[in-house]
Amino acid sequence: MQQTSLTFQLDGVPIVSKKNKMKVGRGRVYKPKDVTDFENALAKAASEVVCQIDNWQPLTGNLQMELHVQFPDRRRRDLHNCFDTICDALQDIVYLDDNQIFQVFAKKSIGKTWSLTVTITEI
Repeated sequence: MQQTSLTFQLDGVPIVSKKNKMKVGRGRVYKPKDVTDFENALAKAASEVVCQIDNWQPLTGNLQMELHVQFPDRRRRDLHNCFDTICDALQDIVYLDDNQIFQVFAKKSIGKTWSLTVTITEI
């Protein structure tokens, strides 16, 4: 059986954490625009990769996720807070549910711009 591995990159889009970002208004809870903009941009980048694979179906097995997040400055940002937003953006495109992720390897760096590279591998 061949092991599936997918890599996608998103450059120039601010990586937003949902932690403490959910809003309440008019009797409902919703995500702010910056969170949905990030999730939509990452979902689009992932869709562009998987649409090149014939008869693509979201992965159903156990997965490993590798993240490399590059921030454009040295302000304090917690890498683990970005994880939930990234996982939600890829759900139903790359995998069925983020509970399939059994291993996570993450790296944070400082560069000139925002950048995110995600690799999903079946394990």
